[in-house]
Formats: sequence, structure tokens, C-alpha cells
Amino acid sequence: MKIIYTLIKIVVLLALLLLTVSNTQLIAFNYLPGQMVNLPLIVLLLIFFIIGAVFGVFAMFGRLLHLRSQVNQLQNQLNKQAKAASQSVPTDNIVVTTTAAETNNTKQMKASN
Repeated sequence: MKIIYTLIKIVVLLALLLLTVSNTQLIAFNYLPGQMVNLPLIVLLLIFFIIGAVFGVFAMFGRLLHLRSQVNQLQNQLNKQAKAASQSVPTDNIVVTTTAAETNNTKQMKASN
């Protein structure tokens, strides 16, 4: 499976490298009225890809905070339930019983030491 993933990564890398090499022509980019800069097309595509990724991260940030808050609430509820369950089990009346085989095994262990 790792070989397949590695091959896919290599194919994608080669496709991006081919895209980079074939798009080196200069493009006039007008970012403000009357303001222009000449950039290679691949640089312009990379800039807009990064801007889009940053906006995507900011768009998901609110949802991430909400999910973290929900996880913390559920973890607190689980801790409270575990604490309540451990307090409700009385440990004073627990009787430990051993079988004859266990008693013989412990005697043999003591004798061998």
C-alpha cells in the first residue's frame, strides 16, 4: 500500500513540475486600478492557492473550536460518570476466594524460594 501512495505522490509531483515548467510566461496582473505587476503565471497561481488555503483554514476555525468545546464537555461528563461509578461500588464487602490449585501454587512458589 505504501508503494501505491508513493507512486501517486510521484505522479502528482511530476504533473506539478510539468505545470510549472510550461507556465513561465509573464502575465500582467492588475491588483489595483492603475497598478500592474508582471509575474510568471505559476507564481500567480501559487499565490492564489496559498490565499485560498488560508481562507479555508479560517473558515473551518469556528467549527474546530466548537468541536473541541464539545469534546471537552463530553470528557468531563465521562469523568464524572466514572467517578460516580467508582464511589458507588462498596469495597468493604469484597471477599477474596482462592481455589485449592492457587493455594498449592503459592505454597510451591514459597518452597522453591
